[in-house]
Amino acid sequence: MARLLGLWIAIGLWGLAASAAGAATWSDVVTPAPGAPRVIGAYTAGCVQGAIALPPEGPGFQTMRRQRRRFFGHPVLIHYVQALGAAVAQRGLGMLSIGDMGQARGGPMPSGHRSHQTGLDVDVWFALQPDGQAMPASARESVGASSMLAPDGQALDEHAWSPQQAEVLRLAADFDVVARIFVHARVKQALCTQFPGAPWLRKIRPWWGHDDHFHVRLHCPAGEAACQNQDAPPDGDGCGDELAWWFTDEARQPPPPVDVAKVPLPAACEAILRR
Repeated sequence: MARLLGLWIAIGLWGLAASAAGAATWSDVVTPAPGAPRVIGAYTAGCVQGAIALPPEGPGFQTMRRQRRRFFGHPVLIHYVQALGAAVAQRGLGMLSIGDMGQARGGPMPSGHRSHQTGLDVDVWFALQPDGQAMPASARESVGASSMLAPDGQALDEHAWSPQQAEVLRLAADFDVVARIFVHARVKQALCTQFPGAPWLRKIRPWWGHDDHFHVRLHCPAGEAACQNQDAPPDGDGCGDELAWWFTDEARQPPPPVDVAKVPLPAACEAILRR
């Protein structure tokens, strides 16, 4: 149990039952805060100035459920998504579906995430558009992400998971700006088997959920002193005892949700919200 609590405190990712009270104020704002790009605070308690919107689609990517207005990010995140999409398209792997990024000024969301508050997080669906063609915009509002797990949850579904998804994750992790990528433990297990000893596996971190998408988190941009990085992952590829823990009885009990509306934000975020 001590390890479980330690993971929760250190990463603070699981928060699907967020209170709508404080978060609603941030989700109601639809335009970025003016000014030079600036991240304030931590991934789970922060905000962003000068965010920009990811276009609805581009080479190798399409954005999903834009009515949620979670397609904003710090410019480094926008550039990352566009570069990853271009790399995926160049290799003929299909088209990425981009899920939640951040709100116009970051801050807590009323549902779905505890993090994604500083414009440095993005969810990418595992399922690829095989023909490389974007879906109609209207269809993207209602379709959901598909799980990569077999029905019993004890392995990956061989009809859903493919070498293409593994290659996309390798490409995604290979960028220097990437701090870590959250995936389901079964996905990490498959990558450890396919790429034994690969240095980039250190960035691939198991976490509850994440069977239908992977969550990319970037480092704080250079020179932004108000941005708080997360501690670096432990040394090594994370494929030994660390991964084995995720298949224990203890790991089958996810931590309780956190009310993000009660988590204090840096004082500077108040000005970002009201500007």
